Amino acid sequence: MSTKYLKRFFRPRSIAVFGASERHDSMGGIVLRNLLDSGFKGPLMAVNKEGYAQVNGVTCYESVSALPEMPDLAIICTPPDSVADLVRKLGANMVRAAMILTGGLTLESVTGQGSIKDEIREAARSYGIRILGPDCMGMLIPGSSMNASFSHVNIRKGRVAYVGQSGLIGTAMIDWANGQEIGFSHFLTLGDGVDVDLPSIIDYLAGEPTTHAILLQMDRVIGPSRNFISALRAASRNKLVLVLKSGIIPDGRMPVVTCEGIADQDRVYDAALRRAGVVRVDTSDMLFNALETLTRMKPMRGERLAIVCNGMGPNALAYDRLRARKGQLAELAEDTVQDLAAVLPAHWNGRNPVDLNADATPERYAEVIARLAKDPNVDAVLSIHAPTRMAPSVETADAVVKIAKKTPRNVLTCWMGRESAIAARNRCNASGITTFLNPEEAVDAFMFMVEYHRNQLVMRQTPAPYRIDNQPNRRKAVDLIERVLEEGRDYLSHSEACDLLDLYEIPTSNTHYAEDIDSVVEIARQLGGSVAVKALHQDNVYPFSYERDSSRNRWRDLALDLYSMQEVRHATTKLAYRVSERYPPEQQFGFAVQQMKRGFQSLQINLGITRDPVFGPLVIFGIGGYTADTLADRALMLPPMNSALAQQLVRQSRVYDIISENSEWPERDLQNLSDLLIKLGQMAVELKQLKTLEINPLLLNKRGLLAVDVSVALGEPAALSVSPYPEYLTEQIRLKRSGRQAVLRAIRGEDEPAHLEFYNQLSPESIRLRYFYSRGVPTHQELANWTQIDYDREMALIVSAPKLDGEGYETLGVVRAVTDADNIRAEFSVVVRDDLQGEGLGVILMQKVIQYCRDRGTLMIMGSTLPSNKGMQALARKLGFRNSYNAEEDVIDMKLMLHEPTEDWQILRLQH
Repeated sequence: MSTKYLKRFFRPRSIAVFGASERHDSMGGIVLRNLLDSGFKGPLMAVNKEGYAQVNGVTCYESVSALPEMPDLAIICTPPDSVADLVRKLGANMVRAAMILTGGLTLESVTGQGSIKDEIREAARSYGIRILGPDCMGMLIPGSSMNASFSHVNIRKGRVAYVGQSGLIGTAMIDWANGQEIGFSHFLTLGDGVDVDLPSIIDYLAGEPTTHAILLQMDRVIGPSRNFISALRAASRNKLVLVLKSGIIPDGRMPVVTCEGIADQDRVYDAALRRAGVVRVDTSDMLFNALETLTRMKPMRGERLAIVCNGMGPNALAYDRLRARKGQLAELAEDTVQDLAAVLPAHWNGRNPVDLNADATPERYAEVIARLAKDPNVDAVLSIHAPTRMAPSVETADAVVKIAKKTPRNVLTCWMGRESAIAARNRCNASGITTFLNPEEAVDAFMFMVEYHRNQLVMRQTPAPYRIDNQPNRRKAVDLIERVLEEGRDYLSHSEACDLLDLYEIPTSNTHYAEDIDSVVEIARQLGGSVAVKALHQDNVYPFSYERDSSRNRWRDLALDLYSMQEVRHATTKLAYRVSERYPPEQQFGFAVQQMKRGFQSLQINLGITRDPVFGPLVIFGIGGYTADTLADRALMLPPMNSALAQQLVRQSRVYDIISENSEWPERDLQNLSDLLIKLGQMAVELKQLKTLEINPLLLNKRGLLAVDVSVALGEPAALSVSPYPEYLTEQIRLKRSGRQAVLRAIRGEDEPAHLEFYNQLSPESIRLRYFYSRGVPTHQELANWTQIDYDREMALIVSAPKLDGEGYETLGVVRAVTDADNIRAEFSVVVRDDLQGEGLGVILMQKVIQYCRDRGTLMIMGSTLPSNKGMQALARKLGFRNSYNAEEDVIDMKLMLHEPTEDWQILRLQH
């Protein structure tokens, strides 16, 4: 993930097109004509070995060496076997950006060493040249007057950036958008992505002020998933991001990826995208509608929707869709109902959706929408129109558009039909009003916005305080797994798996183990009452064993509700016989015996940890017991988790509905399940070799939680997609003057209340010196952004100590460093509570953040302060910073080099 040299793709000063000719089927010629037609203002050069003097009026050269100057951007449209050598020549001549539109590069190279694509990747790496593509459609950027693509038409200027992996879907999107009079800030496809990848482009676009939203079309994640998730999370904090994710057609050359316990990998992508705070769309139609919404909708006020139509049939379609998507129908205020009664027929039922009746005139439409848009209980209005002689489409559209332009609320329109509706939709398009073909599409488009805001609320929800402080037990867990691996096993025995849960304070059922049938009978006699017996063997010590064997055989290894000793002996004998038929003696591991736990109206739950080839560890949660295989109620979440994310995971499952309807203590049950899920997430983070873990069933009843059966498999370490909390940065410190003990550590989302209290204790002068202006109390959204950070991109270190009155913890000081995507610069800020000046906290915090940036390879750490802040300037000089006055900003810049740059692009970046 790197944005180095990306500016040369998006804002090139000069372009050379390789393979350009005037043949009608020449891709290079088409690209050159598009550049000319779009009015590109910089120098253009054509390159073709055939020796043309000009191509489309542009001077043509025979080779790279013949060019009068090296271009900022090279566009390659030459035959596949020539591309790798051309990339080498460009790199040798210090060209830093090349866009490859040529396809077919998965073919074997002329050297016989891998594919042409592999050869290009190696050539680019050797010379430091950035490659976009191959097999991409190019790039269209209206703001730079640049159509560097083979698209059949240019695009309009807009506020949405489109990034795709399919060129043909991209050209279809352009054609549709032009028909709807919709524009883009940027439009490009990545093709095979040998170098410039999706995270890099997302990072670049997230910083573009002309881009208000990002629309992604993708079929797979190329490269580390953590880069992808991190870039999406950062972008979605400030811009709305929607994703159309499609699958890949299997062709026999690519192995099918699998995730144990999850039959459909598409659900893994759902979980990953939701964790990143973005919204997924399912179809190309939805992608088009999403673009309509992103381009034309005003800022969201809320999610309460009012629906208006000249008939109840379309209203019912819209309402059904809203209910299916779990949307919220607005409840009209009493004043609004009375106002509407004056303009609606007497038989109106006084409710939302509003039926205007078939004789509704354009004036009635306008009056009703105007009144609804003023209702404090209404956040958006959907106007649906079916053509009648009394309600002509075009005249009604004109009336609705006039009202929609005046109100700050969103007004969505739907013009049903075709012949007379087309003109009405065109009026809305020309006026920048959202319009759709049918009620369902309109509701879907509205819900995209709602889901985005819901995701952002969950991402910014303040987690409840939760700590896992049993450090000795966590060390024992690591030792347990290391011992098993040394024995050459890739699984834990049943007793070891129960011990592992105990170490993480997850309650487990008391289990006894027996080698033979007589021992099982004796254990059952001692336990008394009803017992359960499980035959242990090579397969069912692994989690999700029903993936290895049929579900029928899985449950045949278990005997339940055995009361008499005769029943126990008979059932155990049958189990032993079945196992002996399928496994040799060395793969039979005896029996596990437990007392039955049927009572207390127990709910059976299935949960655990699995591992995805793309996104790494995942936490699974859903209905358990016999139904786990059939219902496949599997909600997923990327670890690590806090309490807010854990509760969201529970609410995605059927388990939550059952608890809500049947439990006497739903809040307690939700809290207990959330705590357990946090522990599972912690296990996924800390136990690197833990591959899969399954608890099935976990019993939930009035006594709490109890894990009845558990299995654990081990494997090679896998990378997490979300950066975990950096425990290694935690250290104990002592304040210089008072000797008070405190902890220096990374900030957590749970610190939000303490952070607000810390802010409120700062003096107005401290706030002015920190923020360069006087400001009020920060909002929850600001506090969430400060405390719920992506540790891959920024770091906030705080000094925390127990309050002097013993009631909780308080924050004494904080230092923050935000690093750019290429790890060139980190910008710091530091503030200490006024009453703690002189305790040495500023020095401690600054030394810690400097060392942190140095360890992660950041080249420079820098900050700015007001000229009046002499204390900060003195501290910076003491720590080795070089201070200088910035006349343009009227601040003191403080800079400290941590590492010397090794590449020319790093030097250039540091100079600007």
